[in-house]
Amino acid sequence: MDALTHGVIGITLAGLSGQPVAIDNPIYIAAFLGSQAPDFDFLTIIRGGMSYLKQHRAASHSLPGLVVWAALIAGGIFFFYPDSSLLQLFFWAFAGGLSHIASDFFNTHGAAVLWPLRKERLSCNLLNVFDPLLLLLLLSPYVSGLPIQQVAFISFANVLVYTGLRLLFRMHTTHQLKQQVSSDELERILVMPSLERIFYWDFVIETTEGYQLGQTGFFHSSIRLKAKLPKQPESTIMLEAQKTNLAEFFLWFTPFRYFSTEHQEGNLNVHIYDLRYFQNHSFLHRGTIIFDNDNLPAESYLHSYGRKLKFPS
Repeated sequence: MDALTHGVIGITLAGLSGQPVAIDNPIYIAAFLGSQAPDFDFLTIIRGGMSYLKQHRAASHSLPGLVVWAALIAGGIFFFYPDSSLLQLFFWAFAGGLSHIASDFFNTHGAAVLWPLRKERLSCNLLNVFDPLLLLLLLSPYVSGLPIQQVAFISFANVLVYTGLRLLFRMHTTHQLKQQVSSDELERILVMPSLERIFYWDFVIETTEGYQLGQTGFFHSSIRLKAKLPKQPESTIMLEAQKTNLAEFFLWFTPFRYFSTEHQEGNLNVHIYDLRYFQNHSFLHRGTIIFDNDNLPAESYLHSYGRKLKFPS
């Protein structure tokens, strides 16, 4: 999720303690810093964009990572507030961090919550990285004037009901989409929040023949098909491309990858697409592997959010 939503969740979490909200209250400081800590992995960008892409939402967003973050935060706060309970500070910092990786797990980008047992990102695909309605439901109880503990309970009840309703709507949408494809042909289906509109779902359907990308609404069953992609036969070039660092990155980054080949300017290129994000007739995340005259990978590039990043081959 975005930093603002994480911060609001952290402060609301500390409100469950019943202590008054104060900028110098060590419990609120611990919970707030804990709610932000997993994203401190942005510091790895100092070592370059490649390092950041590989480390973001990885070990820092795991349970072992949370223990480290909570210990560092608790120790730092205890240095300035020696009269506070070190164990209590650790608990609230850990709770704040847990709220962070839980909310990241529920959004479409996911997190490596089972690291080091599983290094790929896992996602529940219920929320976008920024969900304005979720933020509104978290903040609205604060205007009630109720004691902070009651405000916190109402805020989290709102979140629970909201995510529960989204889950039910998604289950209904998934059931409807499955009816559009023969059960003998269907292999996988992904339904996730649309990046374009709040009350819409984007979907990827994998069949034995290929992939269907489209969009459908929360409250109606009309389906808009955006693209159909046939499955590509495996070739020597495809197999070589799958051994590259760029292909390994896509294997970690997305469960729905698509490979295609293209001859361009005398070179053979292999393109990799993240099928989850398709907007304005193009993919938000895609990769290009350029092969030399010996049909070996020579250069690799990641195209994401309008940026072009060179990968080691």
